[in-house]
Amino acid sequence: MAQEMYEEKTSYSGFERFLFIITPIVFTVILLGVLLTLFNVDWRNNILNWAEDIPVINKLLPESDKKESAGGADSNKDEEKDAASSEPSAEEQIADLKELLASKDKDLRVLADKRQALESEVKDLKKQVDTLNQEKTSSDKDSYTKQIKELASMYGKMMPSKAAPIMENWAPEEVSLIMNEMKEEQRVKILEKMKPQTAAEVSMMLKESKSSENQQIAALQARLKKQQVQEKSHTGLDKAELSKTFASMTPQSGAEVLLETAKVSPTKALAVLNTVDDNVRSKLLDAMTKIDKEATAKLVAKLLPNQ
Repeated sequence: MAQEMYEEKTSYSGFERFLFIITPIVFTVILLGVLLTLFNVDWRNNILNWAEDIPVINKLLPESDKKESAGGADSNKDEEKDAASSEPSAEEQIADLKELLASKDKDLRVLADKRQALESEVKDLKKQVDTLNQEKTSSDKDSYTKQIKELASMYGKMMPSKAAPIMENWAPEEVSLIMNEMKEEQRVKILEKMKPQTAAEVSMMLKESKSSENQQIAALQARLKKQQVQEKSHTGLDKAELSKTFASMTPQSGAEVLLETAKVSPTKALAVLNTVDDNVRSKLLDAMTKIDKEATAKLVAKLLPNQ
């Protein structure tokens, strides 16, 4: 009986040892299966693929497992191909970049054409402005030349004894400018009535006369220089002689002279009106009003004292 109890005790102890060993193994296997299932790992196919690479074990695998393993591998390859096909290839990216670059180049060419067109338009406008300025300058020169010719014609029609004293009060450059537009006979008669020194200076300038434009410039410079000298010295014209000259003229002739003089030098015309006496001035203004009311009004406005 004691022997039976010993055998029973020994038997249970061995079973317990078996359970002690097998229980952790079973638990581990179950836990791994659960984890693999949760994370959706194709562990079976991976094991089969790994087993196919072993020379002896791959022959022991059933055909169905090999097919499933192959199918799983093929499906993985298909998935990789699909993923690769879904992404643009390098050639496609290069083609897209080339197309974008071509579009930008086209835009730049369009902008360059627009810029060139604007520059051409600006050049055309500048040419038009230059042309207008030249036309205006030419028109001003023609107007000035016309006034010189009219003044020369007027003094040429006057009596030399009356024209000479007036012209002696001008700068020699101005006298030569006017006389260049006169006939030779008229010039000779006026020079005969001038003072010898003035006549000599004017004669030399007439001899050395250059182009009409240069003469005009010289006359203007001489007038400016003379005005500057007059402002510094405060020495006026020979008022008595000038007043006597205009007093001896007819109001009609004096008015014509003053109006033409005002076109060239309004200051000179005002000086004459300030020089003559009241009786002569009233006659001159009356005759000037009949010829040109507007020009006379401007001169009279300058004669009035500032208030």
